[in-house]
Amino acid sequence: MVLTRIQSVTRASMAASSSAGADEPLREAGRFKLGPPRPRRGKAAFATGLALGADRLSPIHPFADEGTSPMTERRGIYFNLPEDEYHDDPALGSTDVKRLLASGADYWWLSSLNPNQPEHRSSPALEFGRALHKHVLEGRQAFTSRYVRRPDDLVRLDAKAKAMLCPNGETVLDGDDYDRIVVSAALIAQNPDLAAAFEGGMPEVSMFWDHDGIPCKLRFDYLKVRGIGDLKSIRNYMGRPFREACMRAIVDYRYDVQAAHYLEGRGHLAGFVADGLVFGDHDPNWLKRVASAEAFAFQWVFFQAENAPITWSCSLSPGNPVLDIAERDRTKAFETYREFRDAFPAGDMWLLKEPVAELDINDMPRWFS
Repeated sequence: MVLTRIQSVTRASMAASSSAGADEPLREAGRFKLGPPRPRRGKAAFATGLALGADRLSPIHPFADEGTSPMTERRGIYFNLPEDEYHDDPALGSTDVKRLLASGADYWWLSSLNPNQPEHRSSPALEFGRALHKHVLEGRQAFTSRYVRRPDDLVRLDAKAKAMLCPNGETVLDGDDYDRIVVSAALIAQNPDLAAAFEGGMPEVSMFWDHDGIPCKLRFDYLKVRGIGDLKSIRNYMGRPFREACMRAIVDYRYDVQAAHYLEGRGHLAGFVADGLVFGDHDPNWLKRVASAEAFAFQWVFFQAENAPITWSCSLSPGNPVLDIAERDRTKAFETYREFRDAFPAGDMWLLKEPVAELDINDMPRWFS
């Protein structure tokens, strides 16, 4: 693997390049001409353009003048931290770790290191997951204060209809989705083995810690004295037995990496409590009980988002060989992060450049032949 450095260019050099003529090659390897800046979502960002040339890519993503890498200032346990603030923090979450397993370039492009970071757009599936979390983790009242059911006879959800349905800015859910969430939450609450995962604790607790010089973060769905409850809604497109569909989801989406990441963060909790690094409203006595628990595990509760509202659950405890595999891959992800971070100065784009090689039939998928 060869890392290709894309150096930041000042406005002055940009102007000089422009005056030299649009077709004149840039003499210094790795430098690219940049387009004019444009504002985006209140932070410094610049125009993006790609054009393939015979021997170079020009122009390419430009960078902020500051040229500084955003660093997290948070460390400790945070209760009631707004979701947007958590996601905006540049520390590595489990999703970032999984992206780093694919490539450093993929991670950088979607991270806050990219001054032209793509917007995080919602979708019906994501909104369904958020709504289900709200009901199961925080209760019916919290759910109904944020979501309303779309009437079955409403033909068009225009601005006037939405204003009537959502006087306090609620989100409208399709009737089928709304009803499924209500039924599913009731099913989970009535199953003692599943309901226990979301009782006696606190929802949406965030933590920030340092992993050998790399800032990390997590956001527990539900933190308990001796456990971590995590709710997953999956769509069983292939119609497999639900347990098998859940196992495949763990592998396909690397939920094991998430569990390992969260268990490492959970291991820092007692130290943060001892150091007073606890922020937000909470019950100090309950938190002391959490900090004193020497044994704890991670529990998934899976819910089928289509067809019958089936549920299935399993746990991961320290010492499980599944976590050994996940930890091995987390180590690879952190190595990739360090490799790219050290190769590219702050403000530079992280890129991969693979040498051209003859296609080897042995590298093709097994089904190809």
